[in-house]
Amino acid sequence: MFEGSDLSVLDFQAMSDEGLIDALRTAHGASAAAQAAEVFAVRELYRRHRAASAEPGPGGVRAGEFAATEAAVALQVDEGSAAAMIDVGLALEDWLPRTRAEFAAGRVDLAKVRVIIDSTRAVDRGALSELEPRLLETAERTTPVRLRQAARRWAARLDPGGAQRRRERRQDDRDVRIRAMQDSMAVFDGLLPAPGAQTVAMRLREMSLQVCASDPRTMPQRRADALVALADGSGQLRCACGRGARCPKKDVAEAPRRPLIQIGIPADTLLGMQDAPAFLAGYGPIDAALARILAEHARFQVIPERPEADDQVAAEQVARSAAPRLDREVRALDGMCRFPGCTIPAAESELDPSRADAAVLCARHHRLKTLADNKKVPWETWLADPDRLQWTAPTGDVHTTSSEGARYLFPHKDIDVPASPKESAAQTAPASNLPDDIAYPFRGHVLVHRQLCRITPEDEIPDDATTPAINRAY
Repeated sequence: MFEGSDLSVLDFQAMSDEGLIDALRTAHGASAAAQAAEVFAVRELYRRHRAASAEPGPGGVRAGEFAATEAAVALQVDEGSAAAMIDVGLALEDWLPRTRAEFAAGRVDLAKVRVIIDSTRAVDRGALSELEPRLLETAERTTPVRLRQAARRWAARLDPGGAQRRRERRQDDRDVRIRAMQDSMAVFDGLLPAPGAQTVAMRLREMSLQVCASDPRTMPQRRADALVALADGSGQLRCACGRGARCPKKDVAEAPRRPLIQIGIPADTLLGMQDAPAFLAGYGPIDAALARILAEHARFQVIPERPEADDQVAAEQVARSAAPRLDREVRALDGMCRFPGCTIPAAESELDPSRADAAVLCARHHRLKTLADNKKVPWETWLADPDRLQWTAPTGDVHTTSSEGARYLFPHKDIDVPASPKESAAQTAPASNLPDDIAYPFRGHVLVHRQLCRITPEDEIPDDATTPAINRAY
């Protein structure tokens, strides 16, 4: 569509919705191919620098060390980004030839390429012939976040020891950082082990919901204030509705406790009989050794496996005779919000009471489904069976999500896992400590238009049925 044309003269207003979606896909593919060309160019620059550099010695030039500097100056980017492109190019050349070809053709973008690279660093090279094609197939129909979760799950299944080694090595990189920004602000971020990070995240969310529905702060603002409240010793987020004694949450105070994090683990893995990966809600796969460590202080809920029928008629009979699943069963089996690409944990999500065996949806996407069911937005949903929820977008595209948690609780049902190759010595590479999604540098962006502050699922503020909202706008 865009070959030989000037993007500035395309009449997007004259296009149909389907034409705009097609234009987006075409432009994204062209962008991905351009990303690949950039990566391959800086990789070749690095190769030439290495060939021309002297051998390392006292005061000598280390081979290729200034390639990133030269590229950074030419592109007016930081050297870390240039080094990241070199790293991606090297990985594609060393062990991911299919991914390199798909990247060059624009069929997979840089964000997904980096997920594939990071997820295969410690995987047995003999497994890549099975794993790489499956990852590329999945990359065409899912988001980078979901691709990363699937890649970790499959890699952990094929090489359980590699998953544990990666986790133990990455834990050494944990850190918390503060970076000064303009206008008397600062960025506070860090790298934590996943259970600890989820513990912090869940506690901040709990504190953010201690206020009434009339509190004017957005969810991001509440989380920021809650973090300060944790640090200053108060441990409680005060409501800012301005109603004083009339605020229904004025006396909210809870005893300190550990916030809830959910981990799904097969029974035989918990007992040490197998090493299948476990599922940490809100994060994704974790290795069996870590799950067993966390289970030492856990409260257990047993989720039974229901029988399955071999044909559609028998399956309907089983469904009619079975009692509706308990809420905790549905949350455990779904694991996370069932909207395509959403990773909000099931513990933070809602159940649709309109049907049995309802799917779990976060507040944001539960609202979308409610509007769709009431014919107020041109989306459609269909629960094909308890494991498959279909979403039809306004343009007619159909997206299907499955019960993510069930893949971990009952590994034998996970038919998407690639076949395990013959055992061979695992080859590992250093874990990357680069920031995520360098192709889309919007992390930390402050919204100018306040009405957009609830667009992302994690920033949706759930409705409070007991307290009337004031000036609520959607």
